Amino acid sequence: MAVEFRLLGEVEARADGQPLDIGPARQRCVLAVLLVDVNRLVPADRLIERVWSEELPHRARNSLAGYVSRLRSAIGGRGAEIARQSGGYVLTADPMLIDLHSFRQLTAGARAATDPTEADSLFETALAMWRGMPFASLDTPWINDVRTAVEAEWLAAALDRNDAALRVGRHGELLPQLSAMWADHPLDERLAGQLMLAQFRCGRQADALDTFRVMRKRLVEELGTDPGPALRQVHQQILDGDPGQAVVAPVARSPATTRPFATMPRRLTSFVGREPDIEDVCRALGDGPLVTLTGVGGVGKTRLALEVATRLQGRFEGGAVFCELAPLDDGSAVGHAVAAALRLQQQQGLGIEETVIEFLRTHELLLLVDNCEHVLPAAARLVNLIVRNCPKVVVLATSREALGVEGERIVSVPSLPAADAAQLFADRAKAGRPDFDLDREPVGAVAEICRRLDGLPLAIELAAARMRAMSSLDVARRLDGLRLLRGGARDAPRRQQSLAATIDWSYHLLTRREQELFMRLSVFAGGFDLDAAHGVCGAEHDTDEDTLDLLTGLLDKSMVKMRVGIGRSRYFVLETLRAFGRDRLRENGILDDCVTRHATYFTELAEQTAAGLHGPAEGAWVDRMLPDYDNLRVAFEHLIAQRDIDTALRLVTSLSEFVHLRIGYESSGWAERVVDLADRDHPLYAATVGFAARGAWNKGEFDRARSLAKLADGRVPGRGNGRIAYPGDVLADLALYEGDAAAALAYYAAEMMRARAEDDPIRLVWTLFYVAICHAALRAPEDGMAAAEEAVAVSDSTANPTARSMARYALGLVLKKSEPDRALALFDEAADLAASVQNFWWHGIALMEAASTRAVHGETATAAQALIEVIDHWDRVGDWSQQWLNLRYVTRFLHRVGADDEALTLHHALLAAGKGSPLAADPPARRDARSTATTTGPDVVTLARSALKRCIPETPAEQEIS
Repeated sequence: MAVEFRLLGEVEARADGQPLDIGPARQRCVLAVLLVDVNRLVPADRLIERVWSEELPHRARNSLAGYVSRLRSAIGGRGAEIARQSGGYVLTADPMLIDLHSFRQLTAGARAATDPTEADSLFETALAMWRGMPFASLDTPWINDVRTAVEAEWLAAALDRNDAALRVGRHGELLPQLSAMWADHPLDERLAGQLMLAQFRCGRQADALDTFRVMRKRLVEELGTDPGPALRQVHQQILDGDPGQAVVAPVARSPATTRPFATMPRRLTSFVGREPDIEDVCRALGDGPLVTLTGVGGVGKTRLALEVATRLQGRFEGGAVFCELAPLDDGSAVGHAVAAALRLQQQQGLGIEETVIEFLRTHELLLLVDNCEHVLPAAARLVNLIVRNCPKVVVLATSREALGVEGERIVSVPSLPAADAAQLFADRAKAGRPDFDLDREPVGAVAEICRRLDGLPLAIELAAARMRAMSSLDVARRLDGLRLLRGGARDAPRRQQSLAATIDWSYHLLTRREQELFMRLSVFAGGFDLDAAHGVCGAEHDTDEDTLDLLTGLLDKSMVKMRVGIGRSRYFVLETLRAFGRDRLRENGILDDCVTRHATYFTELAEQTAAGLHGPAEGAWVDRMLPDYDNLRVAFEHLIAQRDIDTALRLVTSLSEFVHLRIGYESSGWAERVVDLADRDHPLYAATVGFAARGAWNKGEFDRARSLAKLADGRVPGRGNGRIAYPGDVLADLALYEGDAAAALAYYAAEMMRARAEDDPIRLVWTLFYVAICHAALRAPEDGMAAAEEAVAVSDSTANPTARSMARYALGLVLKKSEPDRALALFDEAADLAASVQNFWWHGIALMEAASTRAVHGETATAAQALIEVIDHWDRVGDWSQQWLNLRYVTRFLHRVGADDEALTLHHALLAAGKGSPLAADPPARRDARSTATTTGPDVVTLARSALKRCIPETPAEQEIS
């Protein structure tokens, strides 16, 4: 039986009357997005934005692919399929099996019906499909927007149903529903008119007239308007005693507009005033490639920049990209932060800043770099490189100081003028106290508050938060006793002094225990969850409930902010307040102790995560740890600064698999730094060396990888480091890559025996994986098959997604030539398993082998597109060892489809770069071929991408444009 989908209530899928397991909330959100656009391609980027909004996980595409894979398994073969198409996904199903689309079709039929009885029946059938709030228990910005729109459709259908029911004489049956609806929608004139008609026809003329009087009073008092002509006509007909078949005409509505794809952080509160400032910034951006918004902390630089970027993003081909520097404690991380915002990884042979520049040279976008002041030299240096070398990029920066870059246009952000300041105060006060009315406050009280606070938005918002417990006169009076930030300069600007006083005042309104927690929370970078708040900042004898109570108090007093997603709630402290808190820690002599406690907590959490990554709950541990990457970086830097090498080694080795396979290769650089400081006899030294060597291998820096791996002198990491940190693995991989598969096999066969002896199933799967690959390279498929099948069996016993992905990849590789269809299915399954736990590295190699299989056995355009996607994947990840292998696959594919000139050029570019791979088939050869000057990695990638694009037919729209 075909599966039926329900969106009008809890998101459900049912077959044979029984619910199907469609997974957790985020997975159900993916399904909901695809169902809303059933039978239409949803681009992956749009799908990701709708599911995660601004709370993107690392490697969001991998996470998305995992959810899609599990949904396929749940609903596949039941009349609905999810297909991956170029750039996105399509859910194919009969729309009438989806309650939302069935509802829409039935209501359209009802509105087209000429018979009132038929219309009434169709409307009732449609409305009966509603089981509650649409998309119940899902909470994302896009879902909330769609929910609002769908609920508006329900109201429109219910109103049309009311008209139809009144026409066929169902006024008595309808009256209770109309009364309830009017209570929910007290300003709807059409609904009031329907209620009046039903009341009159039930013999309750006085009630009908009273309904009109109440409605008129509401409209006058709340909207300042009188009833419309349609409602007045019904009223007059009731007065005349003959309303007949009168109905209240629906109010004309403007056509719905489609909300554009949002690339900037979602606006959670209203933006008040500043139109002249917006015009100034836009004008400056039109005059040059760099504009810096300067001003005191709390004046609203970030909010103004976000508003400008959001308005202008449609003018840039690549939109606008937001890069937040506030979490950084060290200028050396600026390049990594910008790269992360662009979703880039460091490229072979290039520094992180050079990687950013090379990417931006050919892209058009608006780059918003926020909070530069505390890393000013590094931020200025990178911005200078961007504006000099990237002609299509415009930079909008915010900083308390100008960057000092040539060509910089500076816009000083002023305080809010009096009227806007008062409106901001009223808006924020009303958010915490809905009955707040500016016009009813004592004359001049709010104006005095805003004047005394110099119109600084942050100060005003903090003061407005006090309106939950104080009157505006009380707030104004309390301003007299404010003190400045201790340690602040006496000649600091007056606005800065006012902001300092406001923060100091808010701090002193906290209870003693809230103050203690607030200042301790300042050690976090990029936010924290409740567990971290308690683990790092909780008092000695407090429970996590005690910490939650204190944290709630800080939230209520606007000293801490919260972001709520489908998973854990995350909290953060505004940077200005965070700096204040750190000053308090320093004054109290406990800063070092708190930062050490922070580093200890995240080291222990990393160790727990490392163990969890080897079990069936790998995905849960990934979700738990990924948002804290900024905290991990801060923890490592503190440990290095304190020369706590033992704890630094613990942290780095625990992160080897978690960070390396999911976030990027920055952390292998941490391993190199700590190797230089560590004692070679330390029990974690070998694992650290192995991690550093693995990073160099992934970047394609083979000589450095070899020299790092040899530092271990043959020592082996302890049990539990099974997938990344073995120096011998790197040396064996180098041998395999350079053509000595026999040497690699001998090493991994010995490691396989060690894993059996140590009863380490994760390490056993890893070694079986490589044994299978080595046998395949040595053309011993039977031996390779035995190793791969054992890997599948062992991995299934662990229920570990990454292990299962590796095993299926190995089996697919063995079967690639003899059973390509089965191999392709295994590669796709391996990719989906890796994606389900955000493992971008294994996801990438599975995608690569699937693409290479399609390149030999598949349709040309599909294979070319798949190979392009793999090129793009490794280009962003920065793994050149895999990119060079993929480029060999591209060479072979181009030769197969008859693009011999492009294949030959690419082949010689590879040879000139010294990157031939014995793991790929022999490239096409022509004895009269000339070498090429195209030898750098980025040049070869560009050449390959262009050649593949020529294998994909243009769409009619593309042909028209060209």
